[in-house]
Amino acid sequence: MKILHITPSYEPAWHLGGVVTAVSQLCRGLAKIGADVTVYTTDSGKDRRIDVPVNQIVDIQGVKVYYFKTDISLGFAYSKALRRACRDSLREFDIVHLASFWCYPGIAGASGAKINRVPYLLSVHGTLRKASFNYKYLKREVYFKLIEKRNINGASALHYTTGMERELDSFRQLKTPSFIVPNLINCIEFQKSISNQDAKEAWGVNPKSRVITFLGRLHQVKAIDLLIQAISKILLKERDLQLVLAGPDGGAEKSLRKLVGNLGLESHIHFLGGIHPSKRNTLFAASDIIALVSKDENFGYAALEAMAAGVPVLVSERVGISQEILSDGAGRVVRLEVEAITQALWEMLSNPEKLEAMGRAAAVSARKRYDITIVAQKMAWAYDDILTGRRSPELSWSDSG
Repeated sequence: MKILHITPSYEPAWHLGGVVTAVSQLCRGLAKIGADVTVYTTDSGKDRRIDVPVNQIVDIQGVKVYYFKTDISLGFAYSKALRRACRDSLREFDIVHLASFWCYPGIAGASGAKINRVPYLLSVHGTLRKASFNYKYLKREVYFKLIEKRNINGASALHYTTGMERELDSFRQLKTPSFIVPNLINCIEFQKSISNQDAKEAWGVNPKSRVITFLGRLHQVKAIDLLIQAISKILLKERDLQLVLAGPDGGAEKSLRKLVGNLGLESHIHFLGGIHPSKRNTLFAASDIIALVSKDENFGYAALEAMAAGVPVLVSERVGISQEILSDGAGRVVRLEVEAITQALWEMLSNPEKLEAMGRAAAVSARKRYDITIVAQKMAWAYDDILTGRRSPELSWSDSG
């Protein structure tokens, strides 16, 4: 089977977060199980061009990647070369997998697939949620009705990463069949190679301090302000506590720094900025808990990475993998309230043995549910289902989106 992925941005555009990570890991996983995988993408990093060879093939861990030069608007990722490739070469593939909403590659990919009569599917990645329309609402609704809905209707299937994601999108009453395959992770890459104390020293943190870490964009949807308020309350009982905020500014850093100053927490809360993937293992090793209390999180990649590293997690009930975390004892799931976050964090910190057991359970959960070979094989089944008309029960197929 020859598989083509079309996405606006690909590694090494890690600063763009979850979708780049998800698509890159999936393509690596498919190549690992022997699939023939090609990626059509652009040199767009949204706010900058990515330093990559353009308009030529690049081999990345067995994946054939074409970075087409962006001509107009890095955000929209318009590329004439990508358009020509989608028009002229898609007949070479058995199936096309699109991970592109609100930008040009999805238009070119869907159009090229229809012209060449190649079935295609769309990974939703949270883009149909009401929260994703809050930004430029009217403009996005018009664009959705004119462009994206047509692409969805022409697709053979929609791909969701969690049952929660599909359920929350059900209000759109989409008629396209859908299935569920989670995001994946290479668990081997997250095995600990440094002790908790040594990792804390490497980050300049007192080895005796307990460290709670947030990893992701500093955006209002992440509800980091509630986490900071919870830390303020816990510090009344436990002074040897540090909160590390690791991630690029997504528009909320200024207000968060102001909140930290107003609460007098400058010595307990650290802004690290964006963290390169090569440094994440040390950050996880230094962390006693990873917190992701988002208002809207279709999956929760940061939580999954922490779990693979054996770190217990605290997530809100609005994180896509929250039920799996709860079922597997990998951490705590809380309501999106300061008091609930405070209580859960305090209970986790107050019972070191139980916290350690959660970490072990988190590592087991990551391996059994999300490891690269397991999930890549599920996606391969999904492709085969689309081509043959079968419906593998492991994929939770539905007749609608």
